[in-house]
Amino acid sequence: MQLSNISKYFLVLTLSAATFSACGGVNSGNNSAAPAVASDAPKTEPPYQNAEPEAYEAQIAQIRASGTEKYFIARKGDKWRVDNAYGDPSQITTIHSDNNYVLSPGTKTYAEFETGHGYDDRAVTVEAVTGGMINGRDSAIYEKTGSVNGMTTYRVTGIAGKPTESIMTVDEKLGFPVTKELYRLDGGRALDVTYMLTDYTTDVDDSLFNIPKDFKKVPLEDMRKTIVPPK
Repeated sequence: MQLSNISKYFLVLTLSAATFSACGGVNSGNNSAAPAVASDAPKTEPPYQNAEPEAYEAQIAQIRASGTEKYFIARKGDKWRVDNAYGDPSQITTIHSDNNYVLSPGTKTYAEFETGHGYDDRAVTVEAVTGGMINGRDSAIYEKTGSVNGMTTYRVTGIAGKPTESIMTVDEKLGFPVTKELYRLDGGRALDVTYMLTDYTTDVDDSLFNIPKDFKKVPLEDMRKTIVPPK
């Protein structure tokens, strides 16, 4: 499987020590008209605590009409990692521990890159990978639509500059959303992407942030070619 646009963009900017931002997906789903929203409805911060815990790991799936993109996220204090194309031969791992590393499990190689991709960039990365389910801070109209067995749903609209509607399902025990259905409203109502968070745990093994002993260190430029081969 080829790396998705969001994965390629993240990896290129990781190696450049630049800022991460999410890319769009492929439209699909129901094209019925979007329900009306009162223009004077108040906008607020999310009505749930969705900041990252100090220690956790989870898998994220981004499901589009074109396919499913999988990610793995782990954090333990100041240490963190993000795996793109998780479980695929093209998987790429970024680790922040005693230094900043990018790894290619498929070739068993790794490279170091300059600092500048610290806590703030990690938080933005997690927000993008999870579609704002974790670390999302959009001021919007949050309409509670139901609650069953500890799962509460919200309809989210009115985000400035974004003609979208989201259906968020919050696990009240965890304190943040575990699914998000994002609909585009330009030209109708079409499902763009579904985000799913699974296998969440706060029991994080320190070995996740280590470089495997059988991995070979390579120059950053060689790793760049491995991740994004020349056209």
